[in-house]
Amino acid sequence: MDPITPNANCWPTAQQELLLKAALLKGQASIEAWECWKLSTDVEHLDVGSHRLLPHLYSNLRDQGIQDPLMSTFKGVYRRTWYDNQLLFHRVSALLHAFRNAGIETMVLKGAALAILHYKDFGLRPMNDFDVMVPVEQTWAAIDLMRELGWDPMPRSPEALTESYLSIVNSHGFVHKAGRECDLHWHLFPECCQRDADIDFWERSVPLQIHGVSTRSLSPTDHLLHICIHGAEWNPIPPLRWVADAIMIMGSSTIDWDGLVAWGRARYLTLPLRDTLNYLHRQLAAPIPRNTLRALDEMPTSRMERAEYRYKTQNYEEKTLGYLPVLWFRYLRLEGADHSNHRLVGFVKYLQRFWGAERLRELPFFAVIMGVRKVRSLAASMTQFIKNSIKAVIAAETNGRAVSK
Repeated sequence: MDPITPNANCWPTAQQELLLKAALLKGQASIEAWECWKLSTDVEHLDVGSHRLLPHLYSNLRDQGIQDPLMSTFKGVYRRTWYDNQLLFHRVSALLHAFRNAGIETMVLKGAALAILHYKDFGLRPMNDFDVMVPVEQTWAAIDLMRELGWDPMPRSPEALTESYLSIVNSHGFVHKAGRECDLHWHLFPECCQRDADIDFWERSVPLQIHGVSTRSLSPTDHLLHICIHGAEWNPIPPLRWVADAIMIMGSSTIDWDGLVAWGRARYLTLPLRDTLNYLHRQLAAPIPRNTLRALDEMPTSRMERAEYRYKTQNYEEKTLGYLPVLWFRYLRLEGADHSNHRLVGFVKYLQRFWGAERLRELPFFAVIMGVRKVRSLAASMTQFIKNSIKAVIAAETNGRAVSK
């Protein structure tokens, strides 16, 4: 497999790695990292990703008997996290209870499930929102119920929340009038939106209770897979939390390493899984079997997978086409191994579904809107790309009609 060097836009900086080691390691390695990080950091002006690790840092240093004036600050962050999470779990349980009464199956993802099953301390894992997955066939029932309960879909103006749109994405965000946010999923990965993509995740899921309400969550191995894949992508908030999540999962559970490799490969997600596991093993001495790392290193990948991974680990908001290539790769995944000359035609129609445009000629307008949302300077490039694509679609369809005659 061709080596891919992790991009600085995606992976923790040297200073953030010191924080991770101070928060997650034990003994002398943790203490040395703490001393170095403290001397090189302005705690009052931390980035968001680093600030989210302060509860874990406090807990780890406390357990090792560290006494420092900063500990009182860290303790305050820990206690506030515990309090906020109690309120969040109350909101989660109310929604899960309503889903259960309506006969809608649920699976809690990410933070809320991790806090209960793997962190086992409500003060360690800050959460701004929560994620719930429902079976794909119950998507509309879940959306309708959430609306009835005061959860409004986050606006996509001028796009609409349509059946066509929902069929090509994995989730959508909702906000409650009380200020809480929830991501409703019907697929786990945005790269895998085939209708049957998540059957095995449901089959391997484990029981979970939140404030007395029964639900389910991912198995430890599937949770680790999800965390690793989600972590290996550029994010405007420095991606640190996935590292702590992965360490906590491995420290509290038995992992099916062969299954992890197989399920990642089946979804063409070998590259992010390879690099995240190697990072965890190299930087934090994570207990990952060497044969697992070797199997991922030796696993062949396609040119499309490598191109997709390189793009997603960079700050694509600064790129000329912005988010558009991400959509292109997702379209290729959704269409499978179709290498015909009609892929461009299909992609334009995919964008039509994604943006909710009723007619092809409306796409340049949607491109302008999306370009302005991301970075205003991208609008012109995106618009020209869409116009050229529409011309190609029209030409292809015209030629097709001519041949049929």
